[in-house]
Amino acid sequence: IFQFISIDFMRKLVAGFAASVDGYIEGPDSGHDWIIVDEKIDFSAQMKRFDAFFFGRRSYETAKAMFDKPSPGSTNYVFSNTLTSVDANFELVSGDVISKIKTLKAQPGKDIAVYGGASLLSSLLNLQLVDELSISFLPVLLGAGKPMVNLLEEKVWLRFNNSRRYENGTLVVNYAVLYNQLP
Repeated sequence: IFQFISIDFMRKLVAGFAASVDGYIEGPDSGHDWIIVDEKIDFSAQMKRFDAFFFGRRSYETAKAMFDKPSPGSTNYVFSNTLTSVDANFELVSGDVISKIKTLKAQPGKDIAVYGGASLLSSLLNLQLVDELSISFLPVLLGAGKPMVNLLEEKVWLRFNNSRRYENGTLVVNYAVLYNQLP
């Protein structure tokens, strides 16, 4: 007699941000001139983990100028309740985002990256949909600017997964997101 064990394989939703040590993702002037990329960081290798990318409205408006076309095999989703259409390289998501995200996570494929948006990240954390958080802390204090998360409905606990330090002082820290529990 064979016994089959059902294992639920779900794609992970991973939020990745560059942040100052004091937790800002943009400077006081909405600038990013403080983000200094270490040449040894292989972003292409890191991006191979993902085949879908989530953008908030403001991040989408910035990103659409950078992307002539999506990477082969990837889909870009824009989360907005104010936009009525998006460029051909993006898919608009509004309304019942919980069902959409749960459906995407249950589909076969690679993990999903939250590309940008403090508001989007806060919303996804409040909905308990983020599985991992990867923060690249740059060795700078900004003192003001846009924080990584806006208002959270409750504390979100994180469990340390791993970290890596680069020569320019950047520290990339990866956490599992825990909801309603201590690490």
